[in-house]
Amino acid sequence: MPATLYLGYVLAGLALLAILASVGFGVGWLRHRGHGRGTPQYARGRLARRNAVYSLAIGLVLAGLCLTPLCNVALAGDS
Repeated sequence: MPATLYLGYVLAGLALLAILASVGFGVGWLRHRGHGRGTPQYARGRLARRNAVYSLAIGLVLAGLCLTPLCNVALAGDS
């Protein structure tokens, strides 16, 4: 018998990927800190900081959706 795939599993996986991306962008932000304004390295750090915040916010929203009844929706398998 195939196992049931719930929407919560998908949401949790996407939240984990978004939070891992946030960590990766955070490393890029730390790598390019300390550069002067107007340099390409400053722009890379600024972009990495922005992407880290956005991906962390998306990851937290997806993780928050896992706490709702939406998580118990069956996508495939036995219902």
